[in-house]
Amino acid sequence: MPDGNSRTHDPARPERLLIKVILPKQGHERKVQPGGSPAVPFRAVDANYRRGLTQQVEAIRRAVAPQISSVGAVPLRIKVLPKAIAKSHRPESLFSAQTCPIVGAGALGELFARATPEGLTRLAESIRSDRSDQLVKDLSGIQSIEPVTPASRRLGLGSADILRRAPRVQGGFALRATLFDLGDSSIEEIAERFSATCRRLGLAPESRGYSRSSLAFRVPCKNEGEVEALSRLLSVRSIAPMPLIRAIRPQRLAAGPAPDLPGPSGPTSGYPVVVVVDTGISDKLADLNPWVLGRESSVAPQYRNPGHGTFVAGLICWPSQLNPGLRDIGDQACAVFDLQVLPNGDPARGAIDFLEEPEFLQSLEAAVIQHANEFKVWNLSLGSNETCSLDRFSPLAQELDRMQEQFKITFVIAAGNYDAPPPLLGFPRSGQELEAGRITAPADSVLGVTVGSISHHQDLNPNCPSPFSRHGAGPNHIIKPDLVHFGGACSVDARQRFGVRSVSEQGLAEDLGTSFAAPLVSRTLAQIHHQVTPAPSPVLARALLTHHARDPRNGGRVPDGDENFFGFGLPTPPPYCLECTPHSSTLVFEEFLRPGFFLEWDDFPYPPSLRRNGKYFGEVWMTVAFAPLLNPQYGSEYCETHVDAHFGVYRDVRHRDGKIEKKFAGLVPPEHKSRGELYESYQVEKLRKWAPVRTYHARLPQTGERGERWRLKLQLLSRHEDGAGHDALGSRPQPFALILTIADPLGQAPVYNEMAQIIRNQYQSQNLTVRAAARVRGRQ
Repeated sequence: MPDGNSRTHDPARPERLLIKVILPKQGHERKVQPGGSPAVPFRAVDANYRRGLTQQVEAIRRAVAPQISSVGAVPLRIKVLPKAIAKSHRPESLFSAQTCPIVGAGALGELFARATPEGLTRLAESIRSDRSDQLVKDLSGIQSIEPVTPASRRLGLGSADILRRAPRVQGGFALRATLFDLGDSSIEEIAERFSATCRRLGLAPESRGYSRSSLAFRVPCKNEGEVEALSRLLSVRSIAPMPLIRAIRPQRLAAGPAPDLPGPSGPTSGYPVVVVVDTGISDKLADLNPWVLGRESSVAPQYRNPGHGTFVAGLICWPSQLNPGLRDIGDQACAVFDLQVLPNGDPARGAIDFLEEPEFLQSLEAAVIQHANEFKVWNLSLGSNETCSLDRFSPLAQELDRMQEQFKITFVIAAGNYDAPPPLLGFPRSGQELEAGRITAPADSVLGVTVGSISHHQDLNPNCPSPFSRHGAGPNHIIKPDLVHFGGACSVDARQRFGVRSVSEQGLAEDLGTSFAAPLVSRTLAQIHHQVTPAPSPVLARALLTHHARDPRNGGRVPDGDENFFGFGLPTPPPYCLECTPHSSTLVFEEFLRPGFFLEWDDFPYPPSLRRNGKYFGEVWMTVAFAPLLNPQYGSEYCETHVDAHFGVYRDVRHRDGKIEKKFAGLVPPEHKSRGELYESYQVEKLRKWAPVRTYHARLPQTGERGERWRLKLQLLSRHEDGAGHDALGSRPQPFALILTIADPLGQAPVYNEMAQIIRNQYQSQNLTVRAAARVRGRQ
């Protein structure tokens, strides 16, 4: 592995080579110059084309006019051409405040508008007669204008299918309904109108557990007729079976006496802590009890079975002692807080119960409100029976994102297990495996860190995705899982199984699942929060967690096409992810970007030893992390903001007339991309546009890259902007964290010392302060 990526600590070097933090407000803020090209239509807009769209609008107006009188407005579905998906092509002159304004989005290329009889009349007139350049362009990108149908509200399922998949409860079957926010009423008024209508139909909706802004409800239905009636309500956006939250049933592959395990050397409050949101942690293990800071339970005593949560806790406290053969798990101590929310689901261990999504959210948020200031990392080795869609983020993920944003915490979430009968998922994966093995909610959380499992057994596809580990991409093609770790190995036919080891009430146990990969990442993130002082923001901690993650197969970058299975790779534990080597220099930036402006650091430092004969050499990688503005009403466009980074050099370009112009050339491109197409749909899928974490990498050629000076530039993009380029959803600044590493891949150049001296002279900076790692003691 190149020295710049090395995880090997040099014990002969007493000095810790710390990351440099470039203090804020030293970049130059520049106004984004207005751009854009003339309004060029995507296709011909002739009389027949206008007539067809007008007929669609007129048919909708006739169909919904009788119903609109009771609700005021109805949703309208607009489908646009793939070429017209970009925000710069959004048909907002056609669908305007004077006609039917756009109020949301669904799948990529699907928009929703608010329709009234008057608005539909004016829309039809605009389609018939407006000849302005902008209106013609807007019209040319429209595929269809149609009502929202009961079938589309049921997400393609029949009423009988929904009941068959829904959990049986008192009063029938539990369903989850979400509503449109058309922007013409308050959230309270929308909810009250829906509840009143449901009561007239004999239904009893509940919003308990969901935030008001989510407009999500639990609605029990007794029969197909009630599901049909619910799906005909104009305010309803989606209807689905109520998801159940569950831990993966332990397989308990082996058991034996547990080894002598170390305890804390001082007060447990002085250690990093992970909240274990699970089935509970046993209080019958003398070695484990000192590491448990506290316990809370919302599970009735008759349904308690702490087996799964105990196994997870053991992996957080003693992973290296229990699994000495595993790499990159770190040996620093970590404590746990026990949050028991999951009831027993194993009939072999007593009475079983199930947990519905809103009940889970209630218990979780109550604990978050009480403990978020103290504990920043929450391990969710759990999942649901809801497979994630590419077109929409799950309500459960949206609720977790809301909590993470509000309370400044991070949920580390298992990607989910593929638990169908064998054969399991092979690798590489193709065909039906790609659809069947998709991640399950809440692994589609944008602000959460989702973890997949890789195999640790050398005879079973080592360092590759475990056959039970689910894969991405997430909705809107965001990279999921974010990271991977060792969660066990098995053969595709499941006959050979080798788990990771942890503790149980019966002694040493062995098990496998993404549930047991997640805690290995949770403890690394908790160590980052604990060791960096002052405590880092969740965004900076996530960037530090991601920046040195690597492909577990070879220690290099995860190649294009494999990110849906490996994410950004296997993370590096502290202290290595928080330090530099003599041949590398890592810099941290935490700043804000304002809408309509970009930040640049011109004449950016570059180590002299990596410049020869006017050319630059070396390896550069960057990680940008941010918490995007989120809007649940915009479906696949849930992430509203995006931070774009560019790092490169100025070059002299000679024009035909002999004039020389200095041009900027980016040299460190985003990873997991291909520049063959320019359509927004392609940029979303291939360039990971609008994703909350983005990595960049370049290994400069052996012949070097010519250039005059380096420049770093970051810019804020927003999906919904006014004419001045400001975010129409609030114009708020966007915080971000950027980590940049410059390294000599040959491990020879004194990069760290050179950069430290240049930075000291050029910027106000400080070391990323890291406290001494806590130690554990063996029992006497």
